[in-house]
Amino acid sequence: MARFSWLLFPATLLLVFGACGPEDVDKPEAGEEQAEAEHDELPAGADQSQAQDDPEQVKQDVLADVWEKVMQKSAAEPKLPRDLETGDRYLTARVTANPEGYEVFYYLMEEPVPVNDAQLEQKDPYLTVSAIVYDTAEGARAGVDYEPERKAGQPADLGHGITGYMDAGAGSIGLVWHEGRWSFLIHERNGEDAGEEMVGQAKEIVKKLEEKMLPAPQEVGSGTFDMTGDGASAHSLQWQAENVVYTVHFGEPLELIDIVAKMNE
Repeated sequence: MARFSWLLFPATLLLVFGACGPEDVDKPEAGEEQAEAEHDELPAGADQSQAQDDPEQVKQDVLADVWEKVMQKSAAEPKLPRDLETGDRYLTARVTANPEGYEVFYYLMEEPVPVNDAQLEQKDPYLTVSAIVYDTAEGARAGVDYEPERKAGQPADLGHGITGYMDAGAGSIGLVWHEGRWSFLIHERNGEDAGEEMVGQAKEIVKKLEEKMLPAPQEVGSGTFDMTGDGASAHSLQWQAENVVYTVHFGEPLELIDIVAKMNE
């Protein structure tokens, strides 16, 4: 079609246009060609970069990675968080797993950090989850910090038909109650209004347990809440499943119940 059009033009026009060399034809400069090439490749690269920088995607990748590492090396069935509230921070973890069990420390970081990165050993964990495999179910039962039922001490109405008992010791005060196969203990330094604060916290926990279902222990489970503690080790939920004892530590008691309840779904 292009040759046919040229034949239609007068000879003079042919001479004029014939004087124009290939260099006179508009075409992208070298920098523009490179930019266009980069633009053509950008979507795939951009998607990958966005995935690496998206806290939600990083979280899901970390949870999956931890699960895989535990599955591969531990004799204990994984009991791990299915989801965690991380906001705009990045979840990562440090994992140790072997036939005797596993231990996972979860961290919240300001930027993505690979699982088991060496720098994590110097950081404070956000959450810890562990499992210990015992030789027998009896050994596992003994490994749970279960509080025996007690009727001594000052009774406290915790609501929902549950009564706790407070007992003061050397410099501290404790409140114990039971629900099913679970025992629960709150302790705090003995001070002014300590008992009132403890009962208030216990009532909140009891109310939360009416809404959320914890795992059913083989024989025993225990919840321990330290109102004077700080960090991930302050509060724990621990339960027996045959010859394995599972433990979850977290810094906020009500959210700890939410995390373990989701693990049980």
